[in-house]
Amino acid sequence: MCDEGARCPGWYGSAWCVGLCSLLYALTQRGSGDTEVRQPLISPPRWRPEHSQRARYNVPVKQGLDTMHLAVVACGGRLEETITMLKSALLFSRKPLQFHIFAEDQLHSDFTTILNSWGNAKKFKYTLYPISFPPENAAEWRKLFKPCASQRLFLPLILKDVDSLLYVDTDILFLRPMDDIWSFLKEFNSTQIAAMAPEHEEPRIGWYNRFARHPYYGKTGINSGVMLMNMTRIRMKHFKNDMTTVRLHWEKSLCHC
Repeated sequence: MCDEGARCPGWYGSAWCVGLCSLLYALTQRGSGDTEVRQPLISPPRWRPEHSQRARYNVPVKQGLDTMHLAVVACGGRLEETITMLKSALLFSRKPLQFHIFAEDQLHSDFTTILNSWGNAKKFKYTLYPISFPPENAAEWRKLFKPCASQRLFLPLILKDVDSLLYVDTDILFLRPMDDIWSFLKEFNSTQIAAMAPEHEEPRIGWYNRFARHPYYGKTGINSGVMLMNMTRIRMKHFKNDMTTVRLHWEKSLCHC
């Protein structure tokens, strides 16, 4: 543009520059003065991302200061991955967060150092827990699926004062507020205790229906990497007793031994 102080290309001459500036000025003045008002050359955008997202998912967002509880289990070299997940949850969420971090003992000091450095006490709090399993089958539970992943099955027993909880795997990344998925708790009927998504939507590429040698739910199984749980209802259903009184018949198929 030929603003004051700017130079026009010398090889076209000053006349070309003056003509171009005059044309641009005339275009910007269309519809001014006593002439008929016309539509602008570029219409203002009508699409608003936030409205589109709300319409697509139709998730009612509840405003307020109720604390949301987020749980994760970190073992081995999952420290950095877990920290990234927690940061993404904190970045987008509107309500305060309570982190429940289950980690191997050698990771506790690193978690403490990093989380204390964030210094936003009003937005989040955290509690560190050791990895623990029922003593009668502790070795077997530790080997199920990914390292320490079966810890999630005992969250209702360990977190006895937590009414509801969102559990996520360490490799989850939040791209929108956790408030949105948390609001689904209000949509539970009187018998529902948890919400999860299918492992796959397309059976032809599903893992469970093609490779699993143990029972799974539905056509493709369910993804336990994101679990929204009503912990009070789970405790009322004696979920722990249902799981541990039965012998682990499928241990050879499930364990990474």
